[in-house]
Amino acid sequence: MSRSELAQRAPRVGGAAHAWRCVRVQWGLDLKAAAHFRGDTLIGLGVSLAWLGFAIAPVLVAGRYLAAEGWNQPRLLFLQAIWYWLDAVYWAFLSRNIESLQSGVVNGRVDGLLTLPADSLLMASLGHLNVADLPKFGIALALGGYAVWAGAVPGGAWAVIGFVVALTAASVLMWAINVLCGFKVLTQFRFEGGFLADAVHNLSRVPTDLYSAGMRLLFSSVLPVVLLTTLPSRVFFGWDSVWLASVAAAAAVALTVLTRWLWQREVSRYVGLQG
Repeated sequence: MSRSELAQRAPRVGGAAHAWRCVRVQWGLDLKAAAHFRGDTLIGLGVSLAWLGFAIAPVLVAGRYLAAEGWNQPRLLFLQAIWYWLDAVYWAFLSRNIESLQSGVVNGRVDGLLTLPADSLLMASLGHLNVADLPKFGIALALGGYAVWAGAVPGGAWAVIGFVVALTAASVLMWAINVLCGFKVLTQFRFEGGFLADAVHNLSRVPTDLYSAGMRLLFSSVLPVVLLTTLPSRVFFGWDSVWLASVAAAAAVALTVLTRWLWQREVSRYVGLQG
């Protein structure tokens, strides 16, 4: 094989594609490590099931009084399944990485990360996989399936497609929100913004339809709470037009662009251990 052919087949170094390859390799290593310590995953499953029960119990009790609004218990269960899916996105993919940014500034890990020929945002926010929380995705799917069986039926085939688009957008929004709430540690070591991400996530446990008019305006403009669980649910039930899923997708793209721009701006100001 000639040198030119070898060069064409060799993977390109640098950019987002290279970062994704590095991330996938690290996830594979995390999965192999978890295979040797299966007890951690089993414990994670037990904790996840217990957390689900504690998290949705108050909402289900409230559901007894909200049926007149259309949010009967099966539909609330379906919304809780979406909420728990986003909880899985956070704990499996984001928590370990976002929280390690602050310690990474101290121990020099961030310094080394920024010198790699790869997309630093992807490497920093998705570099490690928390395997113990992966069972949450299965629990969320099981809860959603049970909710559909119990009466939270979809509004048709297009509604299901729109729901998948909206749920994907919500997952991307969850990533962007958590990055935006944590990236300032690069220049402000004591910056604590995780509470805002937790607040947005917890506010989405309840359909935004049930909040006051002023709060609904806030949650559909300044804080994208409505896009996390309420819009995917309403599209799935056929209450909202399927095209609204494209609004969620556009919001996810816009917030991703904003996140990348702010990250690069913060990185340009990062002074590392010398700061």
